[in-house]
Amino acid sequence: MSITRYAWLLLVASTAACTSDVEPLTPAQRQAVAAYVSKVAPSPQHRLDIDFDGNVRLLGYDLDREQWRPGETMRVTWYWQTIKSLGKGSELFTHIDDPESGRTLNQDGNGTLRWLYGPERWRPGEYIRDAQDLHLPADWTGGSASLFVGVRRNEERPGVSGGVSGPEDHPPVAIIPTPASKDAGRTKEALPKLLVVKTKRPPRLDGLLSDPVWSFANTTRAFVETRNGGVSPVHASAKLLWDGRYLYVGVDVKDALLRASHTERDDHLWEQDCVELMIDPDGDQRNYFEIQVSPRGVVFDTRYDARRVPAPFGHVDWDSRIRVGVSPRGDLDDKEADAGYSVEMAIPWQAFSLDGKARVPPAIGDEWRANLYVMDLTGEGQQAAAWSHLGTGDFHVPQRFGILGFEGTPKDMVGTNEPLQISDDRMPKPLKRAPVTDRDLKDTMMRKRAINRRQPGEPAPTPKREGAQTLESPEAPQ
Repeated sequence: MSITRYAWLLLVASTAACTSDVEPLTPAQRQAVAAYVSKVAPSPQHRLDIDFDGNVRLLGYDLDREQWRPGETMRVTWYWQTIKSLGKGSELFTHIDDPESGRTLNQDGNGTLRWLYGPERWRPGEYIRDAQDLHLPADWTGGSASLFVGVRRNEERPGVSGGVSGPEDHPPVAIIPTPASKDAGRTKEALPKLLVVKTKRPPRLDGLLSDPVWSFANTTRAFVETRNGGVSPVHASAKLLWDGRYLYVGVDVKDALLRASHTERDDHLWEQDCVELMIDPDGDQRNYFEIQVSPRGVVFDTRYDARRVPAPFGHVDWDSRIRVGVSPRGDLDDKEADAGYSVEMAIPWQAFSLDGKARVPPAIGDEWRANLYVMDLTGEGQQAAAWSHLGTGDFHVPQRFGILGFEGTPKDMVGTNEPLQISDDRMPKPLKRAPVTDRDLKDTMMRKRAINRRQPGEPAPTPKREGAQTLESPEAPQ
């Protein structure tokens, strides 16, 4: 028996009943996960029966297509059977490998089930439906994609048996043909699109993304490298919902080192860790909005007339009236290892009014343009990821913003069709700005600060002083 497999068996044996260590689901959450959990065995299109040391079986999967072309998003649904409880810290992983080039795409956090009901919650006898929307980059050049799926606990993987041929320790569960056009690898990737579901009631903004209404939201693909759309070292994805009053945004980030020392509204959050939304309601690449939220819950928001106009930071007096909830998984600004953080935002539609008049929410079928980013300060410098890659280090590329398509309410969503009064226990109050008596003075101060601070993807010059040596600005995040 291998050392890795022996370690896994010890972990499972010592935590056979540790599902009690996991915070129990609320009645509403149990109702929301009912669509993914069953006591009846499924009948997948492609049967597998892969055994993970007698604890979990992967019974098979469904595909919405038999060929997967570069630039396309494929829906794959995995079917699991729980034999024994796995315990706290158990999680699923999904990797897409190009066997020719060795390229790997990480899709571990992709899928509603993985947000709401991970394997640490699974109970013996349950059958689990695990749906993922997997995106194949347009520059994929291999003739096939190997899908590796499994379960792990505290980075330990069990031994497996069954499946198709592959590496002895963990074979691929599926190999999908990926026929490419003769222009593959050279064409510009299509813009990503996310269908945004209308919710019957607002989610609780506690930063946990655990409110049952989030289970109805579609999840973005894993964020990618900002310049070329490749695999990013920053692992993040997002969900969006909407109703008649707010646009709701939830972002989950894996981060081993949380850095968020800024405490003032409109401070330069992009220098450390934060999530960022840029949104262009009518898609004309003018009058777009930028909102950043740090793991500490601090907000930076501004508005631009056109790309980076006015410089350097737009109309910083714009107030989004945003409400936020954050949940860091670790202690901020210490030396201990962290796990990441999640952010929830509620942005009132009125925030997108340019003339002060009432702003109506979008209609079902409308499309807005937006992009989402994560900034991550590591011990080796700054790195970043985006929902839609930009082809440049500058985040302000409105023509590369992705597409938000506004949908109606699912028939099986729990709630009421009547307008729901948003109460303080469900949503925090809007964040307030510190009073500023002289707006011009504040703008002047911010412009001075810009001399020694960088906008993402854009190094700022350091001013010369007479008799002083000129230092190059540190390299901007790519």
